Amino acid sequence: MIQTATEFTDNLSTIDNIKSYLAGLVAAAFDNRGGEPVRLTYVGGEFAKNIGSPFEKHVTALADSGQISVPKTRRKLAPFVEAYCGDIFRSTQDAAGVYFVSPISAGEPNKPHVPNVQAQAVLRFHRAVWAAFIRPIEGTRRFLNLDNIGFTDAADPPKGGSWHEIDARFVLGLAPNAPVDGVLLQSRIEEWANHSDISISRLVIEAKPSRAQSRHLEQLFTIIDSLPPALAATWSIPAAVLKHLRDAR
Repeated sequence: MIQTATEFTDNLSTIDNIKSYLAGLVAAAFDNRGGEPVRLTYVGGEFAKNIGSPFEKHVTALADSGQISVPKTRRKLAPFVEAYCGDIFRSTQDAAGVYFVSPISAGEPNKPHVPNVQAQAVLRFHRAVWAAFIRPIEGTRRFLNLDNIGFTDAADPPKGGSWHEIDARFVLGLAPNAPVDGVLLQSRIEEWANHSDISISRLVIEAKPSRAQSRHLEQLFTIIDSLPPALAATWSIPAAVLKHLRDAR
């Protein structure tokens, strides 16, 4: 008997059922990758595509209706897996802050590859942004969420959030263990941001060094954010200028 989408979603109304469904997604992807750990953002993308709702939204709806009890801090996929799936998944995190999972039943997994960054970028991007422009696209398209910084590979953007497509031409798509040119990486991210009319300030971590170190860059971002997107997109600021402003006292 074929289940309707509603019946399928209704079956995911308990923590155990959600865990079982996630276990199936991870096991299938783990096998397809020849025993390589599975990126958690891929799992989230598959969940949203199949269920028709992002993971956090699905869990929140169940919690709000009283069907399950999950604290708000555990309703996103990564915290949920950490809190409730320790008995079925082994979780790891690479240098870019990307989470990977593998079935515990499969034994010790291959370690995820850590990018070898040789040349350092000047700006401190969110780890997920960094990873989104380094890793090969594992699907037809890649999308970056600016509301809650993270990315996923899928045929279509997930529902909810501010998802923006990253065209393949901006992605380095490096092989495992390949060195990463941080300056080139920053250039690709800036090119994409300009092309997409997105302020670069939305992609970087709010630096919290001394006030003297951060004040000049903060002033620059304030000026950029005040410009119309079409005008801001035409700006190209040399990395040497940004470095000077970062270090200026």
